[in-house]
Amino acid sequence: MTASWERLAEATDGRYTGADFERAAYQLLVEQVVYAADRGSATPYHLLVTYAAAFKDVLDRLGVTMQHNHHHNYVVALARHRVGPRMRLSETRLALVLRRLYDDAIHRADVTDGEALVGLEDLERAYGELLGRPFPSKGELDDLLQALRRYGIAKIEGAEDPLQPYHVVIRAGIVDVLGESALLQLAAHGVDPEEGSDEAA
Repeated sequence: MTASWERLAEATDGRYTGADFERAAYQLLVEQVVYAADRGSATPYHLLVTYAAAFKDVLDRLGVTMQHNHHHNYVVALARHRVGPRMRLSETRLALVLRRLYDDAIHRADVTDGEALVGLEDLERAYGELLGRPFPSKGELDDLLQALRRYGIAKIEGAEDPLQPYHVVIRAGIVDVLGESALLQLAAHGVDPEEGSDEAA
């Protein structure tokens, strides 16, 4: 595959190298969602979109489908087969709550550039209402949100000021990462997307 990347790079008249193409493919596989607006992602995003056919061909051989959301400017990689460990149950619970909050924000037209902003009080209230469980402690919540950030579905805003409560940004890619098929798979964990069951599988 290195030779193929090099051939594509040669067609760019020196603007990109084969390593740039490799890094773009690797970043998409590792992060699952590459957003154009994220720091360090402009070049990978550009390459993924411009040379989508080549990337799709490579990823397809790995059992991964690549999708481009033109409206919100991100590219997502979705595995067709589940391999390796599942998302932890605690991550699953929070992810399902965030997906429900995102859907609610969409219905209220309260989304900016594909992202929904949720305060901790609203998140805690939704968590309790949907799951009927105690809200995670701050340390546990921070860890969970960092994990969900790696899935490309959420990030923290305002955490740099320890004296102020931060907000959770639910990212547009959550719709793809936690699509209908993913929600059914997550339900296999024992967390019902509709009822919020807290029984582990």
